[in-house]
Amino acid sequence: MILSYRILCLLSFFVISFSLECYTGFTYLKAQSVGTSKETCESSNDYCYNMTADLTSLNNVKKGGCSSTRCIIARNKCVTQSIGGTQIQFCCCNTGDLCNSKLTNMSFFEKTKQRAKDFLSMLKG
Repeated sequence: MILSYRILCLLSFFVISFSLECYTGFTYLKAQSVGTSKETCESSNDYCYNMTADLTSLNNVKKGGCSSTRCIIARNKCVTQSIGGTQIQFCCCNTGDLCNSKLTNMSFFEKTKQRAKDFLSMLKG
């Protein structure tokens, strides 16, 4: 009985320690970003995802979280599609915790620009 309890505790620690953590959330306004809250994925097959759709100059839908079914086509890469004239970018990753940050689906130039903006806003305080 004691041995089975120890094995169960050890297995639960193993599962918890290797669970992927992802940014989660949903925004509708262009100035906001997903990434203010986090979630721990439940399945070992889960990926972190980040979806962005530019609707208008003010509206930009962003959604992020954990999923295994949404990421069947886009495993550790980004896929861009145009649906009804709206550009949608969908990125999935399981390369490390919080890999679906706001920088996930940006080019190198855009990442550098965003990091500079974040650094300057941090200095302003």
